[in-house]
Amino acid sequence: MPSDLAVRPAARALAPRYWGVHLLMVAAVVATVLLGRWQYDVWHAHRAASAASVTRLAPVPLDSVLGPDAAYPGDGLGRPVTVAGTWDPGGTVFISGRQRGGRTGYWAVTPVVTASGSEVPVVRGWVTDPDRAPAAPHGTAALVGLLQPPEDTGVPDGDTSDAVLPELSVTALLQRTHRDLYGGYVIATDRALPGGATTASGTAGLAPADAEHLPGADASTGLRNLLYAFQWWVFGAFAIFMWWRWLMEDVFGRPRRGTAPGGG
Repeated sequence: MPSDLAVRPAARALAPRYWGVHLLMVAAVVATVLLGRWQYDVWHAHRAASAASVTRLAPVPLDSVLGPDAAYPGDGLGRPVTVAGTWDPGGTVFISGRQRGGRTGYWAVTPVVTASGSEVPVVRGWVTDPDRAPAAPHGTAALVGLLQPPEDTGVPDGDTSDAVLPELSVTALLQRTHRDLYGGYVIATDRALPGGATTASGTAGLAPADAEHLPGADASTGLRNLLYAFQWWVFGAFAIFMWWRWLMEDVFGRPRRGTAPGGG
C-alpha cells in the first residue's frame, strides 16, 4: 500500500483548483504539435510539387532529349516527350513489383519503333495480373510520355522463359529484340499531343502508371515551413517545461536548484 508521502503529492497535483492549468498545458501542447505537423506537411507538399513541376513542361520530341545511341541525360528525368512510330506488340513485357494505391501489380510495356529504327520501351499502364491485361496495341503509336532512366541494377530474372521481368532493364530487353534500344523508357500519359494530333497511347484498359523517378527539389524549397514546424514543436516542449517547473515549485513546494530551503 503506497505511503502518504507518495500519495499526497499526486493528490495535490490533481486537486480541482489545478485542473485549469493542466488543461491549458495539454491544449498548448496539442496545438503546437498540430501546427508543427501542418507546417511539416506544407513543407513536404512544396517539395513534392517542385519535384513534379518538370512533368508539367510542354512536351518536346523524344529525340531532342534522348537520341537512340545517346546516354541518358541528367536533365531528362521526368521530362515530357512526344513519341511517334509503330507499336511492336511482340515485344510486350510485364514488369513485376509495381505499386499503385497500396496494391502490387505489373507494368505493361510495349516498345515503339521510331523513325530512327530504334525501339523505346513505353509503359502503357498498370495491371494487377498480366493475364488480365488488354491485348498489346499495333499500328501507329503517338503519345506524350514522361522520360525515365533504365533500371539496370542487376536484379536476377528467376524465369527468362516468360514475359515477366523484375525491372525495366535495357540490357534484358536487348536480348528480346533485334533492334537498337533507347537508353531509357517512357511512361505513357493521357496528355494531348501538341497541335491537336490524334493520340494513340495504348493505355486503354490499363490503370495509369506513376513515374518513379523525378528530379529532387532544391534544399531551400519550403525551408521556411520546415523551420516553422520545428519552431512550433520547440514551443510545445517549452510549455511542458514551464508546466513541470510550476508543478515542482508551486504545487509540490520544492525549492529551485541552488536555493536553500526557506531561503528568499
